[in-house]
Amino acid sequence: MSTHKEAKDLMEEVSAAAKIKDLQELSFVHIARNSRLTREVLSKLLCRAMKIVKTQMSEYDNLKSDMDFAVDDSMIQASNLAEQIDELKSRAATEVVDLQREVVNLQRELLVEKDRQLSELKASVVESVGDTVKAEFKSYSDVVQQSCKTSAKLLAQSSIKSVVRNVVEEEDRTKSFMIFGLNEENEEKLDEKVSELLLAINQKPQFVASRLGSGKSGEGEVRIRPVKVTVGSSAVVKGVLSQAKLLKNSSSYCKVFVSPDRSLDQRNERKKLVAELKRRIIEEKGKRHFIQGGAVHSVNK
Repeated sequence: MSTHKEAKDLMEEVSAAAKIKDLQELSFVHIARNSRLTREVLSKLLCRAMKIVKTQMSEYDNLKSDMDFAVDDSMIQASNLAEQIDELKSRAATEVVDLQREVVNLQRELLVEKDRQLSELKASVVESVGDTVKAEFKSYSDVVQQSCKTSAKLLAQSSIKSVVRNVVEEEDRTKSFMIFGLNEENEEKLDEKVSELLLAINQKPQFVASRLGSGKSGEGEVRIRPVKVTVGSSAVVKGVLSQAKLLKNSSSYCKVFVSPDRSLDQRNERKKLVAELKRRIIEEKGKRHFIQGGAVHSVNK
């Protein structure tokens, strides 16, 4: 039985013994006049009342203790949660710093790689120009040794102009390449054709393209004119030439080939090398022949 029920029963019992409806009506007069409310009965009733009160106080203390424990537990959980949040914030801040450091390192590596490529490109251009100048001045020196002193001055001026012109032309050729066998049509959109060809070898440079020649041979036959493509740097040309081998695997461009933009002397030298290559292919069928470094090489298959 709960203490609330016990208290209610006790109140009803006292009211019945005192013959009153409400305990608020109870007074010493009722107790004195009522023979049923003897000292012994009142003592038992008070003992029961004290027991009930003591039990209620104990329940209250237990409830308060449970509430204090629950509050303490909630405070501990809140404290732990706050510590976890702080730890997550600290970890996130550390990860952000690490990511920023990685980005900075990647940017530094990209700059180093860019500087290296620029240095290689610069060295290549300087070497190309130097070789051209050396060749031209060597030729000039040989001519001067065979010429008379009276014509040396005029020859020097023309040779220097020729050297400068050749150097400029050589520099321009390093930024262009040739396309042979690209189908030619009337009122064609050449830029679109060149773009599609370059996409076939995974290249998308900015360029200027134009057809060269009249399109007719010496016998009056119509032939496909080559296309000269000029780009922004020699590095782009190298990238295109390195991927040009992919054209032979394309159904659309298997008969199209890309080559460097060569000077007249270089083209003549190339024709000699190709003729020599063809001769070896016919005469030495048991070997593999190829052109590399300005010479024809043959190796066993």
